[in-house]
Amino acid sequence: MDKTRAKIIPNLFLILVVAYLLFYAIALNFLTPTLYEVDGYYHLSAARFLKDFGPHYKFHWAQFSTFKDFFSDSYFLFHLSIIPFLLLTKNIVLAGKYAVIFYNILFLSVYIFILKKYLNSFLSGCVLLLPFLSSGFSFYFLLLKAVSLANILTVLSIYFLINKKWIKVFVLSLIYPLTHLSFFMVILFALICEVIRYVSKKEFFLKNVYIVILGSLIGCLAHPNFPNNLLVIHLNDILVPYLSITRANLDFGREAYSSPARFIFINNFAVFLTLGIILWSAFLTRVKVSLSTLVWWACSSVYLILAFLADRFWYITNILFFIFFASYLKDWLEVKKALGRKPRYLLPIAVYSVIIVIFMPANFRSLSGSLGRFIKLNTHYETVARFMRENIPPGELVYHTSWVDASYFLCLNPKDYYLVLCDPIYMFYRYPEIYMLNLKLRQGGINRPVDVIKGILKSRYGYVKKEFPLFLQISSAGSGFKIIYEDDLGAVFKVLD
Repeated sequence: MDKTRAKIIPNLFLILVVAYLLFYAIALNFLTPTLYEVDGYYHLSAARFLKDFGPHYKFHWAQFSTFKDFFSDSYFLFHLSIIPFLLLTKNIVLAGKYAVIFYNILFLSVYIFILKKYLNSFLSGCVLLLPFLSSGFSFYFLLLKAVSLANILTVLSIYFLINKKWIKVFVLSLIYPLTHLSFFMVILFALICEVIRYVSKKEFFLKNVYIVILGSLIGCLAHPNFPNNLLVIHLNDILVPYLSITRANLDFGREAYSSPARFIFINNFAVFLTLGIILWSAFLTRVKVSLSTLVWWACSSVYLILAFLADRFWYITNILFFIFFASYLKDWLEVKKALGRKPRYLLPIAVYSVIIVIFMPANFRSLSGSLGRFIKLNTHYETVARFMRENIPPGELVYHTSWVDASYFLCLNPKDYYLVLCDPIYMFYRYPEIYMLNLKLRQGGINRPVDVIKGILKSRYGYVKKEFPLFLQISSAGSGFKIIYEDDLGAVFKVLD
């Protein structure tokens, strides 16, 4: 009876943790009729185009973009996976919410699969919760982003690299380039894994390295938009990192830059607290770490360094770090068992609980602020997009002040055209003069905006956010524009004849 209870209680705890996380995801996703953040709107649009037109179509919706002539669906398999949810409902945003929940379930399944390789059900449930102590991670978990699928592929790839499952590694490396632009990281991780294997075991499993390279190469060549995908890889994996450092005024997304150190520490306190506990216990116990622990540590360290350069990397950093912690904990427990000592969980759990109580209010405010900000912002954008759909003729090139605007508009008003979407690099690379002109235009640096919007961009309708000085110019008498819709965040205007 005691043995049965000893098995049931840890499993029940793990089930309760999973149920709680799913409830969290479902409840917050349906808290608002909108999606959170902007990327999900583009992904829904691309999935709809893939469903309606197949993998080969002209991306005429972005008139001043590399996509217009050299379109490549960088997230092809991710968009393919969204199509079944588009078939469930005519409400495209609701379909996106279904897709988010699907990826929440998929991620939790994979995360638990890896954790259970190292820990029992009770400890797996505890470690499963740790990334969610970060408001940033908790927020990303609610988003419809291709990086969610990429993170799943990354985690599985590292695990199979460690265990020399080269066929599974090959399959993953084959589909990764069809899913996300970060596929090259698996090549780096294969090299890291084999260097560590050689140092610790005097063995180098070369097949891991060349099979990842081969799979990635075949995946790139098999992309339905080849060779345009090679240009997109160049722009995103080479040019964007370079320009984000050298050109701060290029208007990249906030996540491409780093937050202040204080915010990083508070938002990811579980990572730094756990790291301190690991170093402390390793010093006292002199744990002999396994190959898997070393590899997970090295891979998580790569992303930890990148995370200090750009906030977007904290999402995957949290995942890899806590898998490293699970592997380390397995090594530590084995040392305890070899020494004949019973491991004690109560003190570490008590310490964690106290620290959580201290840090969670700040994280809760941060998460609540992010959710509230995007509920208000996305409600505004959806309202504007529906107004455009009803009041702007089809086939118009709609001017907009920021590249982020078009993802919302395209999703809910695909009958019109826009300047650029997804990322400013697509406009800057192909039309650098137009891109810089628009930056100057929205900041009020052009005396007669109508000459640019009507004369150069050939737009008869447009959208302007009120945060930009351009709004004051457009709304002034004699500007050559007429405001046809306005709320507290922005306005839709028409160019007068």
